[in-house]
Amino acid sequence: MAAKKSKAAKKSTPARKKPAAAKKKPAAAKKKPAAAKKKPAAKKKPAAKKKPAAKKKPAAQTEMERLLAAADRLEETLLDMDPDDSELDLTLEDLEQVLREIIRLDPKNVATMIRLGEFFLERDGAEDVALESFEQALALQTGNKKLAKLIAKARAQQEENQD
Repeated sequence: MAAKKSKAAKKSTPARKKPAAAKKKPAAAKKKPAAAKKKPAAKKKPAAKKKPAAKKKPAAQTEMERLLAAADRLEETLLDMDPDDSELDLTLEDLEQVLREIIRLDPKNVATMIRLGEFFLERDGAEDVALESFEQALALQTGNKKLAKLIAKARAQQEENQD
């Protein structure tokens, strides 16, 4: 019977808890070997197509656009000015400088040569400078009928002023 009591006594005595460190971990929670721990390399996604960056304009082209816009603004200003305005001469000089700078940057810019010639054609006594600009443009665009007419007009005005 003593053997029976000992079994019963064992049942009645509370079981001692093992320290947390001594508890067994479930099989899934066991540490995996170092080789198994590494995750497979993620597949690289194809790089998203980048939108092509806006191409920067060359500095000369940007400068040309700026000068052409300045010439347009100056011509608009001239149209709004009174002939007696004290700023008229300065604005005319500014426009001439801008047009000459455009031609300096682009010596084959026929349109600006025509503008410069027309600019001088409107100024009394400057027909010779207008003719020079028109003839320079005609050398680049032979057969341009507009230039031929402007040259004829400049020569006619030049003759009128000489008489």
